[in-house]
Amino acid sequence: MADNVTGTMSQRIKTFDYRQFIRDHGILIGFFFIVLLLSIARPNFLRVSNLITVLRQVSCIGIATIGIGFLIIMNCIDLGLGSTLALVGILAGLSVSSGAYGLNLPAGVGFLVGIVTASLVALFAGSIIAKARIPAFIVTMGTMSIGRGLALIFAHGMPVANFPDSFNFFGTASLGPVPWPVIIYAIVIIIAWYILNKRPLGRHIYAVGSNEEAARAAGINVDLVKIKAYLIEGVLLGVAGTIFAGRIKSAAPTFASGYELDAIAGCIIGGVSFSGGIGNISDMVIGALLLGVINNGMDLLEVNAFYKQVVKGAIIIIAVLIDRKRTGRA
Repeated sequence: MADNVTGTMSQRIKTFDYRQFIRDHGILIGFFFIVLLLSIARPNFLRVSNLITVLRQVSCIGIATIGIGFLIIMNCIDLGLGSTLALVGILAGLSVSSGAYGLNLPAGVGFLVGIVTASLVALFAGSIIAKARIPAFIVTMGTMSIGRGLALIFAHGMPVANFPDSFNFFGTASLGPVPWPVIIYAIVIIIAWYILNKRPLGRHIYAVGSNEEAARAAGINVDLVKIKAYLIEGVLLGVAGTIFAGRIKSAAPTFASGYELDAIAGCIIGGVSFSGGIGNISDMVIGALLLGVINNGMDLLEVNAFYKQVVKGAIIIIAVLIDRKRTGRA
């Protein structure tokens, strides 16, 4: 009996594939390794106040990461994410601002304006991509320019401020020790997980991302799936943009510049395949958290802002190379 037990244990040890384990859990291993290094280099990294700061900073870009994650799983992209956030911040801000050109409307109107603005931009892009069969890369490159230009026009090239406290509330206030942006982020995570894992739309998004032609042959309305996925992203960008504007209590036409790269990097780092069809909500969350920890760590280490851009670019390239090796797709 003892020999059988010993033999079984030996067999399990021999069959343990550490390479597969690293492939499956590499992002978590990397995450904890980076946290360990930062906690050694800067002991104040693990302070509760700093960890809350990290979560607050990650929340808005994390919501945007989930939005673009839906598209990447579907083998699409949105290069206009940053300019959409800028347009949301400007229009929502102008709605509630008591300053120049501001309409001084209630905060609820500002939130609604922000969400509707991002939804319309996403619906516009998604409809063209789906119906005209133009690559998402080209269409969203156009919406990137349009969004930034409209932000400049509506803001008259100037920052927008003088927001009421009611508008800033969800960006700055906390429920006990937990910031409201983190609570909203958690709610978005739950809803997004439910859509991707429990609703037909989620299964269709994976199917379209894996093989669009096969999805059409299976009777899936691919055009409608694409439009719905872009609309979901738009709603999430509206939420993220209004919270972000409230958190920094202002908005500018240059608002959220480069955020599309942060959101894409968060997805790819977490394990969402750039080739489509692979990924889940936990991948997007872990990727966003890892990027947030790296950004915070570089701040604590007083790394020059110019070098931060180099690090982000290198992270994206490395993540895509790992993704190609993992999926075996070009």
